[in-house]
Formats: sequence, C-alpha cells, structure tokens
Amino acid sequence: MVGVLRLGEAPDLAPQPGVDDIRRLADAGTSPPVEVELSGDLDDLPPSLDAALYRMAQESVTNAIRHARHARRIRVSVTGAPDCVELTVRDDGDPSPFDATSASGYGIVGMTERATLLGGTLRAGPDARRGWTVAAALPRTGGAP
Repeated sequence: MVGVLRLGEAPDLAPQPGVDDIRRLADAGTSPPVEVELSGDLDDLPPSLDAALYRMAQESVTNAIRHARHARRIRVSVTGAPDCVELTVRDDGDPSPFDATSASGYGIVGMTERATLLGGTLRAGPDARRGWTVAAALPRTGGAP
C-alpha cells in the first residue's frame, strides 16, 4: 500500500469479491461453460469467509478451464448451512490424476491453506467416474473462535 501511495496512484478501494460475485464466473463466456448454483443461507458471512469462497471458486474454475480435457461443463455449487458453507466445483472432463511434483502453480496448495486458516477442509482430485472435483467445507465463523 505504501508503495502505491508513493507512486501517486490511487489505491484500489473496491470491496473484495464475495459469494454473490461467483455468478459472474458463469457470465464470462468461457468454454466449457460454467453453471453456478447458490443455495441455503449465504447472508451475513464474515468478510474473510465471503472472499475465500469467491477466490476458491475462481481458482477452481480457472484450473478446470485450463486443465479439464474434453470437458463439456463446469458446475459451481455453494450451499449455506447453519454451521458451515460448502463449495463444490466439478468438471466432466477426462479423468487425470494430480501430480504435485509436476504442478507449475500453487492453486490447490493455496486453496488448501486458505481453507485450513479458516478452520475448514478442502479436498481436490479426480472423480471415480469422470472429471475433477474441488470440495471445501468452511465454518460460518470464518476461522473466528
């Protein structure tokens, strides 16, 4: 922030994207197309949880677009329950295992760290039938005790 202010540039004061912004991932006109379903109680989420859900959905969709061979669609589902919020991103591409030793980015690692910091869990991997799934369960407290 100090560096930006010293350069005379105005800081980006826009609010962090959150769950409501996940719908925009479906409007991006990507191939394969992205379908988004938001359900349950998603109101009044802590800002850290709201932003984390968006960033995890964004990263998962980006990974699917880049790596899901022959996928016909990507489905994003966010469900608010009384004690947690669940995020699932699934594609129907050709199954392929994840090899951490040859991965060039930190997407899955970063999402796992983000989920852990918030007191939640994240699972990512190939489906038994076809495609790849990222599933996160995050407590509504957003990591607060």
